[in-house]
Amino acid sequence: MKNILLHELGKEHSQKIMMIHGTGMSWDMFISCAQILAEEYHVILVSVPGHDPSTTEEFTTVEQVAGEIEKALMDKGYEDLDMLYGLSMGGGIALRILADQCISFRHAIIDAGITPYELPWLFTRIILIKDFLMTEWGKHSKKALSFAFPAKDYSQEALNRMFYVLQHMSAKTIWHVYDSTDNYSMPEVFPQLNTVIEYWYGEKEEKERRSDIRYVKKHIPKVHFRKIPGMKHGQYIMIQKERFVSDIKRRLGEKR
Repeated sequence: MKNILLHELGKEHSQKIMMIHGTGMSWDMFISCAQILAEEYHVILVSVPGHDPSTTEEFTTVEQVAGEIEKALMDKGYEDLDMLYGLSMGGGIALRILADQCISFRHAIIDAGITPYELPWLFTRIILIKDFLMTEWGKHSKKALSFAFPAKDYSQEALNRMFYVLQHMSAKTIWHVYDSTDNYSMPEVFPQLNTVIEYWYGEKEEKERRSDIRYVKKHIPKVHFRKIPGMKHGQYIMIQKERFVSDIKRRLGEKR
């Protein structure tokens, strides 16, 4: 098993927060929020394989990446964390980490996390091909990428960074990301955890998250759902940093 890159801030603090980014992003796109949180907390930013332009690692599967993260944490003696946050693909990886039960968390926020499809195989192949082709198009055209992530909604800086990351993602990684994120394995019965789990989604992406919300309601017990007014996919952490950080701090202040 490979060593996954964990970037740490605020190591002098005892409470630990781990954050996992989404597809087409890099770990440093969370750095603004992480730097604020690091004034009070030990923040661990995961660099998901295949998304770091400074490495040649490829994305394999959600299951393998989750296992690599668990091993990296255990190697450092981090087996009991206070917060797990995952966005989109990162939310799917976070769900798999929770299911594995290797690391314990007080709180977990699955922000528009992608869940396994419960569809016939042929339908999943059609969706996979569509998503792959759309991402490859966005990888080669910033204008095309801006249709999905307009600068006016996400900032020009975020759009530029996503375009840069995508340009350095191989076709193999992009294919594996969609294939695995939409079809990763989960236990038939999700374990009973001593973790407060929340599923967040933006008001303006509710339709796109419908199947994910349905999956979580069906398979994962005692999840608290939160619809964030006026937000699109991933907007909250990217453009509402102060509110996002305030929400994280408030939850970390709550007793289990």
